Amino acid sequence: MPKLVVFSDSPIEYNLEEGSTSIGRGQANDIILVDKSVSKRHALITYQMMKDGESRVQIADLHSTNGTIVNGNRISYQTLEDGDQLSIGTVQGAYLID
Repeated sequence: MPKLVVFSDSPIEYNLEEGSTSIGRGQANDIILVDKSVSKRHALITYQMMKDGESRVQIADLHSTNGTIVNGNRISYQTLEDGDQLSIGTVQGAYLID
């Protein structure tokens, strides 16, 4: 199962369900990151099962102020691979597949 790991005082793991997962500082998000560098609606992760049984997980920046970074590159939209390093604002994380 794909997951997002957020590094804070102790790592927090979020299992990603099929469909969309919103990330941001606002209370309406699926993953709430309480940090001033994170926009109220910062990014959206989409997990999709394909007809061939493979899955695809993509992240999109939602025009955030401080950006979404994947492996050191600011992105607007990108497919995620196992082990990708993420920055949501200044909050560090990783995309992992079990």
